Amino acid sequence: MNKKRILIVDDEPINLEFFDVMLSKLGFIVGKAVDGLDALEKVVEFEPDLIILDNIMPNLTGWEVTKKLKNDEEYKAYSSIPIIMFSAMDDVNDKIEGLDLGVDDYITKPFVFREVLARIKAVLRRREQPSVTRE
Repeated sequence: MNKKRILIVDDEPINLEFFDVMLSKLGFIVGKAVDGLDALEKVVEFEPDLIILDNIMPNLTGWEVTKKLKNDEEYKAYSSIPIIMFSAMDDVNDKIEGLDLGVDDYITKPFVFREVLARIKAVLRRREQPSVTRE
């Protein structure tokens, strides 16, 4: 099995380091970005299998990054990369907005790492399933 590449995007260094250590120990290849603009550059360079994206960040928010990845012609090659959005905002409307933009899962902070890992595995499993085409 090839190692999955996960891009962590968060402006909090402690969160980046935590995910880097934990996911690396579990066999993932981890890339890190410190804000939304950095995230867009790293997506192109790193070509992740999954993006874990904080919503509240300087320069571009997680929502703005998601919109660009899912809709801009410039990022069309990366539009199918699944995104798990993190946010301290626990409002249902925020979750709905994120899901409507195309994120695959939405997790509120504070989080339990075991749950995050289960969600990562579930999203990656869904991505691995062959798509059913109808004629």
